Amino acid sequence: MQTLLQQNLQKVLQTIVKASETTNKQITLVAVSKTKTVELIKEAYEGGQRHFGENYVNEVIEKAPLLPNDISWHFIGHLQTNKVSTLMKIQNLQFIQSVDSLKLAQKIEKHCEKLGRNINIFVQIKLSEEESKTGAEIDEAKLIIQEIITKFKYIKLIGLMTIGPIGNTEIFVQLLDLAKQFEKEFNLEPLKLSMGMSGDYLEAIKYGADYVRVGSAIFGERNVKQ
Repeated sequence: MQTLLQQNLQKVLQTIVKASETTNKQITLVAVSKTKTVELIKEAYEGGQRHFGENYVNEVIEKAPLLPNDISWHFIGHLQTNKVSTLMKIQNLQFIQSVDSLKLAQKIEKHCEKLGRNINIFVQIKLSEEESKTGAEIDEAKLIIQEIITKFKYIKLIGLMTIGPIGNTEIFVQLLDLAKQFEKEFNLEPLKLSMGMSGDYLEAIKYGADYVRVGSAIFGERNVKQ
């Protein structure tokens, strides 16, 4: 018998499948598990979920060793350069979605080289005027991409990520347009787009999202971080 959380997960997955029928895209659901317990993450895992997103280095470094190693961890929060070495200790960390500066990208590349491992990254773009939203300005994003494609060996550029006000579909349009611009300017393979959360992931899919980050629609309202 499915738990309530697993029922929520299936509803979200079914909704994504239906929404993606018109886009011809394979959508990846990233279950945002920040502030959630290992037990709750296990429930989602047992319901078939494999991609999980965390915002805080201290949390994911504690949770990851207690959970199955076939989970694909996505780091989606603001990442300070002095936390990179700690984060990279997680063997099944597959994606860093919040690369927002050239300095951070260089630090990640350095630690990947030291560890002899690769990592998939998204460049996070700041398209919202909200002060609480982080991300690279467009010129900085170009510098990051240029460095990755000309100098880096261990970082793989997957795509672009953004966080905007819920329901502001203009942000989704802007990210899609930027991806097309960068693909042409840097002669890139199609960039994946990570956009949309619990309140607007269906709209994000309509506008071209490949990855959606959904937390409260699966786990319920998040706990306050202590």
